[in-house]
Amino acid sequence: MRGNIWRVFALIAIVALPVLGQTPAAQTSPAAISKPSPVSRLPYMAEFKILRTKPLPNGTAVTRESTVITARDSQGRHMTATTAIPTSADETATTHFHVFDPVAHVIFNWSFPGREATVMAIPFSGMFLSGCSVMGAGIASANAKNTVEDLGTTSIMGVDARGSRTTTTEEELIRKHNKHKPQARTIEVSFAEFWKATAPGLAGLVVREVTENAQSGKSSKELVNFRQAEPDAAVFRPPIGYVIANREVNADPCLILWEMEPPATAGPLLP
Repeated sequence: MRGNIWRVFALIAIVALPVLGQTPAAQTSPAAISKPSPVSRLPYMAEFKILRTKPLPNGTAVTRESTVITARDSQGRHMTATTAIPTSADETATTHFHVFDPVAHVIFNWSFPGREATVMAIPFSGMFLSGCSVMGAGIASANAKNTVEDLGTTSIMGVDARGSRTTTTEEELIRKHNKHKPQARTIEVSFAEFWKATAPGLAGLVVREVTENAQSGKSSKELVNFRQAEPDAAVFRPPIGYVIANREVNADPCLILWEMEPPATAGPLLP
């Protein structure tokens, strides 16, 4: 079954992806090309399976499945293709592509099937680095207590990873009388488990992620296929025949830097 997903993605690439000579209007000049990253990044293509189970008011639950294929080359280009698995025969699967290209300083977004892609130029400068160091630290509730457990190391689809599990307990203070010390009552417990690749060249790659709480339910993201190789450069450009629409530069520079160099200690958001 996993092989079928890879073949579908390959078909999309063959039918839809462009000739490398196609250049978006928003691409910067060669003089603006970024310097190579000081960290040696290992190129790869990876496939993830995502399951989300959300509780309903009537006591039942609904489960949604999706797949995510990511590709990263040795120059730092990153592509994410997200496909929601149809829940009925009359639904058509749509794949949403997001490409971050730090070499050309552009971000692409498009869907397949589709006819249009958006491109946004990213003017990097030293000023973007200030004020972004706290990204991923998170803001904890004043009444939240975190307990972190080291889960050790394991191999997931051939990728060595170290796991950690964080249990967050939200408490509510109850004051029975002014003369008595307030008592804490647990109102919610949530769990977050992350398994991160240990190889320096794969820093930031989370191969397994599980989160669970009473309100949003349970979500899991697991690596199901992995190829350690340089991706075809064509996967980082929109399909042939797509109309390229320019978009103004209005993205948060910290979020852009986060995507370019995700901190190794930060857990990713599920697509």
